[in-house]
Amino acid sequence: MFNLKVLITFICLISIVSSHKFLSRDILSQNGSLQDISSQDISFIYEEPIDGLKLYTILPTNDYLMIWMAFEDADPECMLPYFHLRIINKITGQTNYIDLNYTLPAEAVCPINIDISPVADNYILLYFAKTTEGIKGKHGLIINYSGEIMSEIYLGNANGYVGLSVLPNQGFINIEKPNEKGISAWHWYSSLNIVTGEVVEYSSGKFHAPNLPSYTLVDSFNFNLLDGSFGFLYILKYDETKGSSVIKDPNVQYWRIYMSFLKVKAGLPTIPSLLYETTQKLNNITLKLCTQTYNAQGYICVMTLNNTITNNNNSWTEINYYQLGFLSTGTLVRLEIIPTPTNITDIDLRALYYGGFIVIYQNATAIDFYLLDDNGNDVQSQGSFGPEFFYYNTYRSISTILGVKEQGKNKLELLFKPLPKLKQGSEFSPVIVSAKPSINEVIDPLIKEIMIKYTIPVKLSTGNVSIFQLNDDKYKPGLLRQTFSGDSKLCTIGSDNRTVHIPIFESTFSQQNTTYYVLVENNFVISQERDEPLIGIRKNIWTLSTKPLKMAQHSDSVTGLLRLNEEGSLQFLQMNHSVFFKNMIQEFSEVIPVTEHRLSTSGKWQYDPTSPKKVLLSFNIIEAKDYTIEQNSQKIFDDLSTLFKKKGFTALSFNEYTSLIDESAPFTMTPINIFVSEMAMNPLFNNWVKESPTLSSMCTLFSAIDIQILNTLSSDLFGLKIFSAPLTQRSKKIMLWDVFINIFVEDIPQIIIQGIYYNSVRTYDLIPSLVLVSGGLVIGNKLILRSYHALLRWNHQRDKIREYNRDRRLSAASIRSIRSNVEN
Repeated sequence: MFNLKVLITFICLISIVSSHKFLSRDILSQNGSLQDISSQDISFIYEEPIDGLKLYTILPTNDYLMIWMAFEDADPECMLPYFHLRIINKITGQTNYIDLNYTLPAEAVCPINIDISPVADNYILLYFAKTTEGIKGKHGLIINYSGEIMSEIYLGNANGYVGLSVLPNQGFINIEKPNEKGISAWHWYSSLNIVTGEVVEYSSGKFHAPNLPSYTLVDSFNFNLLDGSFGFLYILKYDETKGSSVIKDPNVQYWRIYMSFLKVKAGLPTIPSLLYETTQKLNNITLKLCTQTYNAQGYICVMTLNNTITNNNNSWTEINYYQLGFLSTGTLVRLEIIPTPTNITDIDLRALYYGGFIVIYQNATAIDFYLLDDNGNDVQSQGSFGPEFFYYNTYRSISTILGVKEQGKNKLELLFKPLPKLKQGSEFSPVIVSAKPSINEVIDPLIKEIMIKYTIPVKLSTGNVSIFQLNDDKYKPGLLRQTFSGDSKLCTIGSDNRTVHIPIFESTFSQQNTTYYVLVENNFVISQERDEPLIGIRKNIWTLSTKPLKMAQHSDSVTGLLRLNEEGSLQFLQMNHSVFFKNMIQEFSEVIPVTEHRLSTSGKWQYDPTSPKKVLLSFNIIEAKDYTIEQNSQKIFDDLSTLFKKKGFTALSFNEYTSLIDESAPFTMTPINIFVSEMAMNPLFNNWVKESPTLSSMCTLFSAIDIQILNTLSSDLFGLKIFSAPLTQRSKKIMLWDVFINIFVEDIPQIIIQGIYYNSVRTYDLIPSLVLVSGGLVIGNKLILRSYHALLRWNHQRDKIREYNRDRRLSAASIRSIRSNVEN
C-alpha cells in the first residue's frame, strides 16, 4: 500500500545514511543547513488499509521498519484495546500486517501502558500492564511476524523498565521502580528460542539504593552498557527534616547521584558508588538520557539542573543542561554545561552516534533542530519540519531524523533527513577507519583472514566476532559459520596497535555465489588508554559475497569416521541408534550446509579401543549428481574436517547432536577414499598412476586391507620412480592418523586375543608363539615408524617457516598463515 520503488530508495539511505557520501565536515564548514541538502532527503507514502487507524509510533530495526497503528480513544491519554503493527522489509519492501487477535486489558490502554521491542529475527515482545487475581503487573506476549502469539510471560511490577541487552544472546531485563525503601527488583530473561518462541528467567535480584539516613530517593534511571550489561542510577536529595537543624553546614551536599552496574552473568549488582554531588539547593535534577560515547571514552548522561535564581527581589527559574561523562568503572571524567542556541528551556536534547548533540524544540509554526559539537557549541547547521508534521523521532545509530505528516485519508508521508557526521568515521562505526575486505566486496572463498583498523590503539577483549551466511528464508536467522571472542588467542593485533587480524577457517566461505555478513560485538576490543569497550559492527553492514567456483572436479563418494565424546557416546548407547544417526545427519546438513540426501550412514559403530568410553561412527558423503552446481564430496569432507577441528568456534557446538562430537579426534577417511581423492584432486598423482598402471592397481586393491600399502607408493624405495608417488601432505597426514588409530583398533586387540589364547592352553605349538612375537614386533615397528614420520613432518613444517622468515620479519598472523599452508 505504498510506493515500493521509493521504499527501496529509502533502504539505501538506511544502509549508508551515516556514510560520508551525504555529509561531512566540509559541508558544515561552509555553514550549510539541512535545508541546503534537501535533495538528500528521502520520503515515501504509506497507505493504511484499515480505516480509522492512526499512527502511534515508528521503530526501525536492522532489517525492518515497524509502523505501529492504533485506534484513538475519546480520551487523548488512551487508545482502543487492539494491536496493529506493520512490518516493512527494508530490502524487498514486503509488508507484514499484524492485526493481533487479542484484546488488551483496560489497564494497558487507559492510560497507555504498553510498548514493544524486537527480541529476535521474526519475533517481537509486546509488554503491557495487566491485573491478575487483583495484582497489577507487567505481562509480555512473544509474537512472530505472522501475528501468532507464541508465549505469554509475567515480567514483574507494572511500572517496571523493560530493556534489551545490546548483545542479542543476552536476552532482556525488567527492572522495577524502586519502592519507598529504595529497593528495585530485577528479572533477567534469556534470549528467545527461535523455534518455540519461548524465553525463561535465568536470574533475578535487587538493586539497593545507598542507605543514607539524611537523604531521600527522588528518582532512578536505567541504561544499557556496551558489553551487554545494565547500569542503574539513583538520584538522592538531602532532607533537611532528617538532618541536623542546629548547625547549617555550608558544605552539605544537597544532591547526589549514585551508580550501580549489573554485569552479564553476575548474581549481584555492584555496590552503588558516588558519581556526582552538589552543594546547590536545586529545585530538581532530571536525567534525560545515558548512552555510550562514540570515541571509547565511556558513557555520557544528559541531565538538567532546575534552579531558582533570586536577584534584587526578582526570581526566575533557570534550567541548564549538563553532560556527565564517566567510565565503565564509575569514574567521573567530565562535567560540562551544554549551551543551547535558544532561550527555550523545554527542548529535546539527544546525543548523536558520530559525536555531538541534536537540539529539538517545537513552536507554534515548526519543529526546529540544531546541531551542537561535543562541547555544546553551535555548528551552524539546522533544519525544521513545518507545521503539517505531527510526529518526529531521531534514530541515533543511522544518524537520521524522521518527520511524519498526513497526506489525506489513511495516508502518511514519512520524511527521512540524514544528519551530518561531526566526527569522521567509516560506515562501520565511529571508531573504525576501515575494514578489509570492504563492504559488498566479492571475495575468494579461500581467503585466509579479514582485518579491521580502528581509530585508536586497542586491546583484544571478550566480545565475539562472528560470520554468518545469509539465509534464503528472510524470517530465519543467518547460518553461523564461525565465531570466537577477541581474547580467544585466534585474533592478533598488528604492530600499529590499531589493526586486528581475524583468521578465517577453510569451511567458512564454503558456498559459491553466496552472501555473508560479519557481526562484530561491542567489547570485541577495548581502548588501550582506558580499557573502555569499543562499538562493534551491526548485523548486515559488513556484507561479503563469494565468487563462483571454478569448474570443480568430480569426486566419488567418501566414507569417514568420527568419534563421540563421553557424553555423546553415553547418549548414543541409551537411545535408538537410527534416530541418533538421523538427527546427526540433519544437523550436519544445516551446518555444512548441504542437502540431506548427500549424507548417509551404514549405521555401523564400534568402541574406540584407545578410549573405551567413546564410540566411533561411520558416515558417507554421496557423490554429487551435478558437480558443476553442487559441492563435490571431497570438498564436503574437507569442510567437515575443519568444522570438527574447530568445533568450539562453529555452529557444531551449538546443536544438540553435533555438539557431542569429540573434536580431539580427527574426521578420518577410509584408505580407498584417500586413493580416489588423490586421483581426483592431485594432477601429479594422476599422471604417476597412468605411468604405473599395474602397480597402482595392485596398491589400490591392497590399500583397502592395509593403509600402509599407500605409504609404500611414496616411500622412494631403492630410488625407483614407481615408489615415488607424489602424495599430498594432507593425505600423508590422514594416513598417519589412520595408522595410529588402526594400531589400537586392530593390532592391539589381536595381540590381546592371542595372549589370552597363549595363557588358556596347557600346550601350544610353535606357530602361535611366533604369531604372538611377530605381532608385538609389528606394533612396535608401527609406533617407531609413525613417530619417525611425525617427527619428519614437524621438521618439514619448522624449516618452511624458517625459510619464509629468514630475510624479513613477519607478523604473527603471517606466520600462522604460512603454518596453515605448510600443513595443507
